[in-house]
Amino acid sequence: MKTILVVDDDEMNLKVARFILEEKGYIVITASSGMECLTILTNKLVHLILLDVEMPIMNGIKTLERIREHEEFNGIPVMFLTADANEETVLKAGRLGVAGYVKKPYMPDDFLERVEKIIDA
Repeated sequence: MKTILVVDDDEMNLKVARFILEEKGYIVITASSGMECLTILTNKLVHLILLDVEMPIMNGIKTLERIREHEEFNGIPVMFLTADANEETVLKAGRLGVAGYVKKPYMPDDFLERVEKIIDA
């Protein structure tokens, strides 16, 4: 069974993603900040990280940079969940090896298809 870490500062977004993913049999862990994400990664085996771009204090780009600094986390695929996919963000994410994007709000079927494509690769 695969474990997915969903990181978003919006509680409703976390609940929706958890519901969709758990219905498909995934184990879901949620975090409401980049720092919480990093703490969870030190204690849990995670197969995919779904990361919001726009978060206070440590945004998704900065969180991904911190993830990539750690050899033990570096191989975990990261997919951005974002309402804002501006060119600068896309370029930075590409340099950091982001596995994909899901634009919010998303359709559950499209969301699952993108997650499964990455997690089953």
